[in-house]
Amino acid sequence: MKTIFDSILLNRIQFESSSTEVQLDCCIYENGNAYESQIFVSMSAFNQLMCELSVRGIDLNIDENLDTIVISDTETVYSMDLTTDMDKPVFLPYYCFPEQNKLLRA
Repeated sequence: MKTIFDSILLNRIQFESSSTEVQLDCCIYENGNAYESQIFVSMSAFNQLMCELSVRGIDLNIDENLDTIVISDTETVYSMDLTTDMDKPVFLPYYCFPEQNKLLRA
């Protein structure tokens, strides 16, 4: 897939109930190249990204689409696969991410 600007295609969102970070499995389109990567962002940065998606008219409907895996009484893993609806891929502009996350590359 060719993009006009540097952007990130979100494929999966995953986080644990005891963690303060969210794992984003994504494809990064940067300077004409594309590569798969995982980006870890804080919960507050994830909230900002969700607000950015909302402003762009993309509603992920977390209540309905979030899969839950109970590991133990105190541990739960939450996951959302965003590749199931390929008619509406979830792109974010590259500039939405904090600078320290942009420096990470798989």
